[in-house]
Order: sequence, then C-alpha cells, then structure tokens
Amino acid sequence: MTPRPTRDTPAGRAYNDLRNLARRQGRDVAEYLTMYTLEGFLARLALSTQAGDFVLKGGVLMAAFADRRPTRDIDLLASGFANEIAECEGRVRDIANIPFDDGLTFDRSSVKGEFIRDEADYTGVRVHISATLASAQLGIHVDISFGDPIWPGPTETDLPRLLGGTVQLLGYPDHMVLAEKLVTAIQRGTANTRWRDFVDVYAIAEGRPIAQRDLRKSLATVALHRGASLRPLAQALAGMAEAAQPQWAAWRRRQRLDGTTPEKFQDLLDAVIRFADPALGDEPTSRAWNPQRREWL
Repeated sequence: MTPRPTRDTPAGRAYNDLRNLARRQGRDVAEYLTMYTLEGFLARLALSTQAGDFVLKGGVLMAAFADRRPTRDIDLLASGFANEIAECEGRVRDIANIPFDDGLTFDRSSVKGEFIRDEADYTGVRVHISATLASAQLGIHVDISFGDPIWPGPTETDLPRLLGGTVQLLGYPDHMVLAEKLVTAIQRGTANTRWRDFVDVYAIAEGRPIAQRDLRKSLATVALHRGASLRPLAQALAGMAEAAQPQWAAWRRRQRLDGTTPEKFQDLLDAVIRFADPALGDEPTSRAWNPQRREWL
C-alpha cells in the first residue's frame, strides 16, 4: 500500500488539504484532485504569454458564476493560431512547463492531441496531458475550439480555486454562457439529454442579475452562427418533462445534486423557461433578471 503523502512538501500539503476538503464536503477525493489539476493548468496559462489567445468556457468557468461542478476537462476558445493538432499540442506543452508552486508536476511527454468530431456544431482539438500530485496520478484533457463568436467580447474573470485564491484570465460573459446552452436546448428539442446545460442555466439564474437585452443579443449571435432559429423553450420542449424524468432522476442521483436541484425535471424546466422565454420573445425589453425574486423587473 502506498503511504499517505506527508505535509513536508507543497505537493503533500495540497494533497492532504484536498483530501480533507473533499471529506468535509462529502465529495469524492479523486474529483477534487482532478479539479485542482485543471485549476493548476489554468494558473499556468494565466502566467503565460499565451493568456490572450484563449478564453475560458465550459464547466470550469461555472465556478465563477455559481457552484463549481465536477469535470475532467478545460474548454477554451482559441484565436490567433491554426486549428491543428501539432500547434495545440505545442501550446499545451509550453503552458504546462511554466513553474508554479502548487505541487503539481505536468508530464509534457504525455501530451497527445486528437480532432474533436463529436458534434456538427463543435470542432477543435482535444489535448490529453498527465500530471502528478504527490502519489496521485492524474489525467485531464484540454478542449480547444475555434471560431465561435463572443458578444460583445471576453471578460476578465476571477476563477476561485479549491484551496483559496483565484485565477485571473479571460472568460465568456455570463450571458454568452447562457445563450450557447439555450440555443443548444432549442436545437436538440425534446431528445435533449444534456442535463448539465439545464442545471447550469438554473444555477446562473439563481445567483446572477442578467440584462434582458444582453441575453437576447447573445442568443441572436449564437443562433446566427449556428444557423438556428430562436423560439420559446416552452414550445421547443413541449412534452419533454414527463418522458425525461427517469433519466433526469438517475443522472441527478449520480451527480449528487439532491440538495441543489429540483427533484422533478418539470420543476427545473419550468424555472429555466420562466427565465429564458422572455428573452426569446420578439421584443426584448430593458428589464433585468432579479435572482432573489426570480423574475424580470
């Protein structure tokens, strides 16, 4: 049996602090070790000369808007270089090589890229990289996409870290995060099983004020880029809730979201529709979303 790391090194201290934090919060230690590794890569990116070439999006960014959620990947929108495997691999190696006193050691020789061809609306390169923290062997991947619009542009984002402190880097504005997820929901319709998108919209709406005109402009920008037509979610997802309930319940249980999300998918969907549909109407107003009252005022 491998002995538990001591607190004599930065790696050992971080490992034990993460282990204790996970136990206090009732989470899986491996989950927190992976999230710490993702944060470590982003901390190195923020210090690099490449920081201006990447914009953070996806699951890791949610920690800046609402509760962080488990994920094994970093989603970055890139500009200023080619959508090629070798180019992306080289940039990930360079970022991983930047010194940072967090106990993580990235294995530059483990870097391996592949084209992402999962969905018609998402193309880019996925780069895998391994790391160690004390005795823990860890693996993450960095998904790099190209060409997606951001309106009006990236924002400076303070990303909280698990063990304190923040990482400052460029990120998607909250209304663009919402727009991408809502347009995806419209496009996929009642066959949608991207439960995390619904949860993310719900979480942002629970905690952040949103200007309706900004959300509408972002929705229109994403829809134009994807060749999609905007329509109310109530119409696009009519009849979905009852059929989706068994899958939603199973996914919610696996993700340990009992205390933060509605038990019934119908209740979650109703909350998302109440937030989204006024901005999906024909004439957005100057109203702003009030997260405390959960309405547009």
